[in-house]
Amino acid sequence: MLRLGLELPDRRMTLKAFVVPMHPVSDQAAFTGELQDYVKRTLLPYKYPRLVELLPELPKTGTDKIDRQALARRGM
Repeated sequence: MLRLGLELPDRRMTLKAFVVPMHPVSDQAAFTGELQDYVKRTLLPYKYPRLVELLPELPKTGTDKIDRQALARRGM
């Protein structure tokens, strides 16, 4: 899971998590809720992601690092 701070259209900031599940997910809404509940219990409340996007894999740069700019462009 990778978290990024993103700006909403009304200029507020929020956290969005990009998640690559280890196993296929049949019910995305239930998986997202379960993930958010787990993060709320383990981290401080302001650190849990309000938005979650499931991806087959994280984009990589030419040097095989996670391409955060590509994820930020995916944004909202």
